[in-house]
Amino acid sequence: MYTLGKLIQSLFPLIALVLFIIGTKKNSIYYIISSLWLSLIAALIHFQFSGNQIFGTYFGYLNAGIYSFNLLILVLSLIHVMSHLSINGPAFKYTSTFINAFLVVGTCVVISNLWINAFFIENKMEGTPIMQVALFEKPEYCENKYVFYKIDKDSLVSYLCPNHYGVLPSVGHLATSPDFIAAQLSLPLKNKFY
Repeated sequence: MYTLGKLIQSLFPLIALVLFIIGTKKNSIYYIISSLWLSLIAALIHFQFSGNQIFGTYFGYLNAGIYSFNLLILVLSLIHVMSHLSINGPAFKYTSTFINAFLVVGTCVVISNLWINAFFIENKMEGTPIMQVALFEKPEYCENKYVFYKIDKDSLVSYLCPNHYGVLPSVGHLATSPDFIAAQLSLPLKNKFY
């Protein structure tokens, strides 16, 4: 079942792209709707595989690339289907323009979050974990009680604070390592850092 899910989330976006291109060239809405459904199914399966979150170890470069590509196809198909609707009225035109703008901005924010997370996940020291820590109080460098920590390739402790300013996560380095990070390291790494 896992293999089938991985295959679907990889192949459906490509098939959706082919259907979208055919539908655009032939001006056929049925191909576009098929593209919309395939990319929606792939996005839902991909999101379920990630544990219903976009932050964490699942979205490395490969999965972030596949998910970003799929989201672009999904939004393009949805905008194309909405523009094909034949309701002629100023209220519908303004509403659909607002919805399209909201979709584009929302997609850009989600893709930005995915790639910030992917860069954070992929650039860690070999053999060290990514730690998601729930703190009792908000730290001074983050407005969230849930913070991701890692030791990067330069042997510095880095953090990722989800939804800094409510939109994009913030990433930074800590001058001193918190004690709970040292407790998670293996003995050779502890000796290296402390």
